[in-house]
Amino acid sequence: MFKVLFEFLTEPLGLPIVWYQEYIILAVIGLIAYIIAYNTVGDMYRADFISGSTAGSFFHWLIRLFVFAIIWALTYGVIWISKLVISNWQMILMVFGGIVGTIGLCALAIYGMRKIKRSKAVNKDA
Repeated sequence: MFKVLFEFLTEPLGLPIVWYQEYIILAVIGLIAYIIAYNTVGDMYRADFISGSTAGSFFHWLIRLFVFAIIWALTYGVIWISKLVISNWQMILMVFGGIVGTIGLCALAIYGMRKIKRSKAVNKDA
């Protein structure tokens, strides 16, 4: 019963990549979610937090859905950012270069002003 609900909720969760890569990644995410849910529910049984198969099944699928959704969201974000960076690498490189150049010029200007200020202070004392 809970499996049907899990499959219904996770069915539309696709990734913006080629279908065969998506199936592999979703299978790995599902396996990780299964292992985490299985171990967590086992710990709950050992701690006498739950008893009975219905409670175990409910918590297993609830934890599995939660973990699956979190890992899926992180994976989706990484893929989206990667695609953005790959498609706009030149613009990102120019912006990054501009920021580094601006910081470098500011640091050089501050260094020059401090050097001038120190030389004026030395000449003033002499």
